[in-house]
Amino acid sequence: MARILLLGGHGKVALHMTKYLAARNHTVTSVIRNSDHAEEIRSLGDASLIKPLVASIEDTDEETAKKMMENIDWVIWSAGAGGKGGKERTKAVDEDAAKRFISAALVAPSVTKYLTISANCSRRKPASYFTPEDIKAYEGVWAAIPAYCEAKTNADEFLWAESRKAKKSSWQDICLRPGTLTDEPATGKIELGRAKQHGGITRADVAATAVELLDKSEGGLSAAGLWIDMIQGEDSIPNAVEKVLKEKISSRE
Repeated sequence: MARILLLGGHGKVALHMTKYLAARNHTVTSVIRNSDHAEEIRSLGDASLIKPLVASIEDTDEETAKKMMENIDWVIWSAGAGGKGGKERTKAVDEDAAKRFISAALVAPSVTKYLTISANCSRRKPASYFTPEDIKAYEGVWAAIPAYCEAKTNADEFLWAESRKAKKSSWQDICLRPGTLTDEPATGKIELGRAKQHGGITRADVAATAVELLDKSEGGLSAAGLWIDMIQGEDSIPNAVEKVLKEKISSRE
């Protein structure tokens, strides 16, 4: 089973992921900012598999990030400013800190996968396959939260470009890009890959999809370099993930 560093461990998607990962017997080092959340993190599964680590992602330099990744197999970025602190903090966390952890992961000997939870607004222009409704939704998000969209786009482009430069053996950079997040119960049904821009997705389904992508991208199936958009849909998570991996479906253009 994999040893995982989960960044942004007290976020809503990350809490679901911790539960799902521990249920599959993966070990999770969950990076949290506030020590008051440690017991909640441990309660999500077998406590022997879940280790809270108190640290400020925003203040962590690349050398410290490298140390966090010693004896780690997979890194999951599920951190973000969450709209707190204005556009300066959004850039500091969602772009600058993300880039430092990406750079650290690329030189960490044991790390083979880096999965980032991004957003489907993270692109420079509407996708060629977008409908007029999708284009309107895309433009609306960029108009509403431009600093967030810019930071996420910069981080995603950095992950893709640096991964291609590094040519690291067995490396997979995986960019999962959900639509509008909701706290509704999980449905287990999604649209994945080149999904529509307009649409929501439960946080629980995002978490389950991330875990499925990490577990399924083995034995000849790779998610390296894929930008994987998602909203609620009709496909089961296992089937949707298998199709994306087998057909190398990516929303990156």
